[in-house]
Amino acid sequence: MKRSIVYGICGVLVLLIGGCSGTVKRPSAKEYYEQANEAYTGEDYLMAADSYQELLDQYPLNPYAEESQLKIAYSRYLNKKYTEALGSFSDFERSYPTSSYLPFVQYYRGMSYLEQMRSIDRDQSVTEKANDFFQVVADRHRDSPFAILAEEKNRLCRESMAAHELYVVDFQLKRRATMAAKARLRVLIEEYPETDSTVFALERLQALLEEEGKKDIAELAAQALAARKAAVPPAQPLATKETKEGENAKEASALPSPTVDPLLTLVTALKKLEQEDRQLVAHPPGSEQTQKPASVLRGEDKKILQQSQQKEQGEE
Repeated sequence: MKRSIVYGICGVLVLLIGGCSGTVKRPSAKEYYEQANEAYTGEDYLMAADSYQELLDQYPLNPYAEESQLKIAYSRYLNKKYTEALGSFSDFERSYPTSSYLPFVQYYRGMSYLEQMRSIDRDQSVTEKANDFFQVVADRHRDSPFAILAEEKNRLCRESMAAHELYVVDFQLKRRATMAAKARLRVLIEEYPETDSTVFALERLQALLEEEGKKDIAELAAQALAARKAAVPPAQPLATKETKEGENAKEASALPSPTVDPLLTLVTALKKLEQEDRQLVAHPPGSEQTQKPASVLRGEDKKILQQSQQKEQGEE
């Protein structure tokens, strides 16, 4: 009996030892990192993102944490999961607000929006968000290699937004909403003066103003249009060391006289015209609300205004 009990206990111990020997050992942080890098290098970005995330879940304070969190975001961008990438880039920025990778992060936050950019006949809010991030890179990280790339993408975004404004203008003109079209054209040339759409906007403005008999403002539009078309200077030969000294000596006398950009003058004139148009709509000719200053009124008009002002003072 005792011998059977001893055999039973030994059997239980053997089972326990065998069970312990079958326990799976958790991979180290380095092993997780190497596994994630292997997937990343092999362009299996879904597996890479999951592996880097597993590394962070198992070892939150591991020495690869910053790089892993960055590669999670970038892997999702490369996998065209732009909404998820935006969230991951945002998480990285919150976790590492002073990271040297911030220019990269801001640039690819912009790219994640840019990849979702819609055609010019659709809403451009995504393009505006992309442009904001590219502008941040260009302004705050001038020494980064991403600054030049951001400036190029910034121009692309602005061209798209300006083209959208011009598309809306053409739609308004088809609906004969001339006043709204002129206001939008003014915003276009003021906000996006360097874009190709500004040239087309000035052509439309000039035609509209000529039709309305606004010859002076139409002439300003023509001048601004001519200046924009001539904005690209002709190619010049590279200056040699010998020619630079002579050119520098002539600079003082050869400087162009300062001139005001006709586009700025045009924008000011258009804003004034918009105010006049709004007043005309609010108080059309012949309405009782239309009142002119007494200094410019004559005869019966001036007498009526004075009587009205006296009546208002008496009621007070």
